[in-house]
Amino acid sequence: MDENTFKHANFANEITSTSAEDSALSAHVNRGVEWQGDLSDAAMDTMFFLDAVDVKTLPEGNAQYVVNKRKYYATQGDVAFSTDEPETEDIGNFGTNLVDGVIITPQRYYKAATVSNFGNRTNLRPLVQDKRDEMSYAMADLIDYTISRALGDATETTSTVAGAMTIYGGDATSDATLIAGQVLTTELINEAEVLLSGRAAYYWNSTVWTASSGTKNPWQNEAKDPFVLMIGQRQKQALRNSSAFVNASEYGNRVVISSGEIGEYLGVRVIVSNNAESVAAAGTAPDGGSAPAVNMTRCLLMKGRKAYTFVFGEKPKFTPFIKEWRDQRGIVLTADFDGKTVHDDAIIKIDVADL
Repeated sequence: MDENTFKHANFANEITSTSAEDSALSAHVNRGVEWQGDLSDAAMDTMFFLDAVDVKTLPEGNAQYVVNKRKYYATQGDVAFSTDEPETEDIGNFGTNLVDGVIITPQRYYKAATVSNFGNRTNLRPLVQDKRDEMSYAMADLIDYTISRALGDATETTSTVAGAMTIYGGDATSDATLIAGQVLTTELINEAEVLLSGRAAYYWNSTVWTASSGTKNPWQNEAKDPFVLMIGQRQKQALRNSSAFVNASEYGNRVVISSGEIGEYLGVRVIVSNNAESVAAAGTAPDGGSAPAVNMTRCLLMKGRKAYTFVFGEKPKFTPFIKEWRDQRGIVLTADFDGKTVHDDAIIKIDVADL
């Protein structure tokens, strides 16, 4: 891979020639020191949300990308078919326009890192490479975080318009009413899968789960665009504590589509991400209501490539530079990207307590 190409690589914190592991280096300054092994890096996130959604690259010379969107397919109730032979009057026209579009305009992101040539030459670590790796990690994390929060903020179903739906652990009817033990269960996955597959949309009318008059797309779980459930680390633990999930999630010889995937349940791919939206007790509730009384996480079941489209105007790229007049060198990281939720009704939010 070209050294200037964006890569999601291991990263290491910069260390000086006189310290390591947050303590002073006790070796004599004039004696050679042998370093055992590599620096131990923190566990890394990868772009699991990006893997699960629709990703496009904008052709050069264009500033915007338009995603074609069908609000929903008309049902028999939407089309009044006539049974009368059209001898004396024309066949009735179907004039409803259910086709729309979502405009995505990538914006530019910039960051640079500069080091002195003297510092780079005398340091134990290759500083420019370290900065490239650290900035790669930060950019990857920003992309996945951005997608996660946009999906979690998808417009909810109302009494007349179908959109995203939110269900809660246990018998809770809001984030504020979640209590310890109302964790992610196979029963919740089952309910969410049924809601995503169905045509009926529901919303919370106070504490009552109420049917909307809006029409929802009955999404299908397909091999090229499977249902994906994004969960956090605590939800991984809860599912692994469930024999129903463990027994049903064996893969056999089937290929895993994401390195964050831990199993499958009812045809739903289950993927763990550290960017799943988590809120500490007394923090701001994701559903916009009162603060939850327990630590909680918003899981997302979705038809990913219909739910959200992410567009690169220009993929992340590093450009090296040299400042000879300052005896410095460095790199600039640039990228153009943006994304939007396309079909709100392709998302089911599952708010649960962390164990």
